[in-house]
Amino acid sequence: MTIVTRRSLLVPYNESLQSDFLLLNCCAKNRAEMNGPHTVSSAKQLFSRMLHDETIYARAVLDSQTRDYMGHVFISTLDELPELGFIFDKLYWGKGIASEVLASFFYRAVRDLSLTQVMATVNSGHEPSIKLLNKLGFQLIAHKRDAFGPYDEYRFTSDEAECLSSQDETLA
Repeated sequence: MTIVTRRSLLVPYNESLQSDFLLLNCCAKNRAEMNGPHTVSSAKQLFSRMLHDETIYARAVLDSQTRDYMGHVFISTLDELPELGFIFDKLYWGKGIASEVLASFFYRAVRDLSLTQVMATVNSGHEPSIKLLNKLGFQLIAHKRDAFGPYDEYRFTSDEAECLSSQDETLA
């Protein structure tokens, strides 16, 4: 199913989007807050897994006018504790695109997939992502550290989804 927002189209992935996905995920600047860039080989593996793994619900984010690839949104580990993730090309940072896209994608995914809890992690101090998670109704639950440095863990629960689902358009 395609999701339409004011400035974007969120479409299911197919093979034709592989090169855009690889460029997005192999760029050091795009992935600076996501534990660094993938190699071409690891990005290809990730793309293949995303296409075929039923525990990943993902959409490519395209510009609604030009159809340019702007980013990637997903909820992974659907068979365990689902985790929200998102990455946008640096050309689209600071324009409210992520807020617009995630307001539509996230609440629909929670409803359509009947999710009761969703996790998200963000590098400590990465204010744009922290602000966005807060807008979506996530709550900070832990400060952690791994080999890549300190990060924060957030949780969203479905009772918050019921309260906020009517607001998804107002967040965008």
